[in-house]
Amino acid sequence: MKVNYAGTVSLSTVDWRGRAAVAIFFRGCPLRCPYCQNHPYLQGPNPVELDFVKEQIRKSKPFVSAVVFSGGEPLIQDAIVPLAEFAREMRLAIGIHTNGCCPEMVSELVKQKLVDKFFIDIKAPPDDPKLYGKVTGCGESEAVKEAPEQITASVIKTLEIVDSCGLEMELRTTLIRDFIGSPQEIASIAAWISKHMKNRELTYVLQQGIPEYSLQEDLRKLRVLERDELYELGKIAKSFLENVRIRTKESGEEVISDSL
Repeated sequence: MKVNYAGTVSLSTVDWRGRAAVAIFFRGCPLRCPYCQNHPYLQGPNPVELDFVKEQIRKSKPFVSAVVFSGGEPLIQDAIVPLAEFAREMRLAIGIHTNGCCPEMVSELVKQKLVDKFFIDIKAPPDDPKLYGKVTGCGESEAVKEAPEQITASVIKTLEIVDSCGLEMELRTTLIRDFIGSPQEIASIAAWISKHMKNRELTYVLQQGIPEYSLQEDLRKLRVLERDELYELGKIAKSFLENVRIRTKESGEEVISDSL
C-alpha cells in the first residue's frame, strides 16, 4: 500500500499539548483554505511504501508516547487505518488532525478504537455555509469539489460522531485579520459549539494565523492579529464555553481564565 507522504517531525511537543509525539504529515486535501500555511502539502503526489512510514514511527517510539496524523488532510488516506493499527501495536496514543470533511473515516477509526483524540478545525460557524465556503476556498479553486452546504454537513457529522463517543476533543479556529475571526464570528462559532456539543470537557482554541505564509497571495500583506487581540476574542468565546485557549507565536498557548 502506498502513502501520499509529506514528512515527519520525529519529536513534537506542539502537535498534542502535554505529550511528546511523532507527527506524520500527509499530502492532499479536499479544501483550499486561502490562509493555509501547509499549502506545499496540498498538491503533487509523493507516494511512499507503507513500511517506510511505519519505520518513521518505529524510530521515534523510544522518545514519544503518541503519534499524530496531520497534513494536508490525513483522513483522505486509505493508509490511515493500517498506520493507526501499527501505532496501537506500538502502544502509542493516536491523535488525528482533521478538517472534518471525512466523517466516514472518522466513524471507522472510532469503531475500531484506533484514535484517542481528535483535533478538529471549525473554520467558521457551521450554520453559515456561505462563510464556510469562503474560508475553505469554494468557488476559488477547482480542487474544491463539494458545495459549501456539503462541507458544513460533513463537518457537523464529524463533530456529532466524535461528540457521541466520548473521546478527547480539541476544536480550533485559525484567525486572519479582515478575513475570518471577527468578534461576531467568534461568538457565532462558540455559541454553535455550546448549543450542539454535549462534551463539556472539550477545548476550544483560537489560533493566530500567520498571513505571510498564506496560500492566497493577497492575504500575505495583512497584519497578524496580536496576542492581546486574540485574548479579547478568547474572552468572547469563554462566555459560551468552559475551556478556551489562545495560541500565538509570541506567548504560546494560554488559558482564558474565568476572571473576565
